[in-house]
Amino acid sequence: MRGLLGAAGAWGQRAPAALDGRLCAAAHFIVRCQVGSAMSRTSALVGAFIAGGAAALLALYIALRMAPGVIMADDMVDAMMVVADAPLSRFPHGSIVYVKSSVGPMLLEKLQPKYPSLKLMSYSARPEDSGCVADRSSLSKAACERDDFIKLEVLSSPTRRSMLLAVGTSKTFGQLLLVKVLGEWRVIVERSYVV
Repeated sequence: MRGLLGAAGAWGQRAPAALDGRLCAAAHFIVRCQVGSAMSRTSALVGAFIAGGAAALLALYIALRMAPGVIMADDMVDAMMVVADAPLSRFPHGSIVYVKSSVGPMLLEKLQPKYPSLKLMSYSARPEDSGCVADRSSLSKAACERDDFIKLEVLSSPTRRSMLLAVGTSKTFGQLLLVKVLGEWRVIVERSYVV
């Protein structure tokens, strides 16, 4: 019996040491897990911070790329040439047509070779209208203007590669939204009104 008690005593003495070792190992694992989970949380927070910063920088880059910036004179001239096609094509051969635009001579230089049958001149050279006298009941003088001009104006450039233009003649007024696709200005929306 003593052998049995001695064995039990030996086991009893060794058991706490073995359990302590296992508990230490388990406690060490838990501490490592807690440290690991704290590290995991920290790395997740750092990763989320970096991703948020990258998303903000990407949004800023896209906003700056899409911002209108400066409207270049060449873009204005090219867009106005597209808009001027319809009004200029209705004038008969040999007509003198006065063109008013903010880019002036640059537009006339590009339009004249495209319309050799018309004599295009600056709107500032246009003689005064004296064809009719408007009576007091008339609200507008548009009916008294000679039909010998077109007016082109860039209203805005909402985004890069888009432009909103106004075109006017003695009989009509319109606004057109153009978009530059593959280097060519194309009319997307056109609204015209009879004056």
